[in-house]
Amino acid sequence: MFQFRLASAFVATVLLAACGSALSPKPATAGVLFAVVENGSPSQPGTVAIVGLDGKAWATADFQPRVGPVIPDAYAPLQGVAHVVGTGVYYIDGTGTVRVLRVGSEPQIVARFPLQPAQEDAWFTVSPDGSRVLAGILTFPALGPVISGTSWSSLEGPTTFDLEVTQRGGGTTTLVHWETPIRFPQGSSGPTAIFPVGWTATGPVATLPEYLTSQNIWQGGPLYVIDDSGKQANQLGGSDCYSASIARGGLIPCISGQAVTVRDQGGSVIWSTHVDSFSALSLYLAPDGQAISDGLHVETRNAGMVAMPKNFLVEGWLDKDTVVGRPILDDVSTGNLAWISLSDPATVHDLGFKGDFVSTVG
Repeated sequence: MFQFRLASAFVATVLLAACGSALSPKPATAGVLFAVVENGSPSQPGTVAIVGLDGKAWATADFQPRVGPVIPDAYAPLQGVAHVVGTGVYYIDGTGTVRVLRVGSEPQIVARFPLQPAQEDAWFTVSPDGSRVLAGILTFPALGPVISGTSWSSLEGPTTFDLEVTQRGGGTTTLVHWETPIRFPQGSSGPTAIFPVGWTATGPVATLPEYLTSQNIWQGGPLYVIDDSGKQANQLGGSDCYSASIARGGLIPCISGQAVTVRDQGGSVIWSTHVDSFSALSLYLAPDGQAISDGLHVETRNAGMVAMPKNFLVEGWLDKDTVVGRPILDDVSTGNLAWISLSDPATVHDLGFKGDFVSTVG
């Protein structure tokens, strides 16, 4: 049920915050704006904000962080809680409520997907016009007594999954539901989880992960367009493409064995990279698809690997020539959010606050 590589540990701090916002009008000279999450780990934050390169926040909102599942001697890969669609930042809280934050307005509720207090792994995506939200919610078995001779809790009860969709002005519809006594269903041993990761002109896109948990390496799964009934339509990226994301322009960072390629939706290889295939969640494509990062390394299609500062953790792209991330200070902490231009990769521009990058806004 697990894939193995070098052992690692993950420590998350869960904070609770009341829902609210602070607003400022956007100036005409503000330049690029981008979304960040703060106050907690990258996967379990309690604040979302829209900020500029001067570090000033133009809109912020606090929310109840998700708890996330506890998996004995492993972890469940978690999608980020916030996604940008147009000028809005859509984010999900620990109760399953999805809100949208925009500059100049209060957060608005756009969907509700009831979640249990713990053991749930929720992935979601939003249509380009913001009218629909599709969520895949996997509920792992509950924690039971500690296993004798270990520090790990046992797991008791079924694994369940729901694929749900909401539409503006309507309620929530369950498209797919299953329940199984199999602890971690995978491959042919049980039903498949459908985790939404993006939206194209032909509809929502989801990854069908081969593994729901891991002790380290996690390469996602094949990507499919999901039709209105929740069924898998055409596969994207080719039959050997594993991924957990699709870029706004439709290109896909594909993992095939130990290789990472950039492909179009039909499966044609645009270019072959030399970045690491360790984590599908750490593959970030530049907006034009001509550069990629695996979190620790950056490669451009034309010039090859970029000499990045040691221990800088890339979290995404501000534009096709600029990455955003945080310096790694030690095994458990990182520094302020910062940006690096590929034309001057030795210079780290500190934004002056601790947060994690989501995406550019607008």
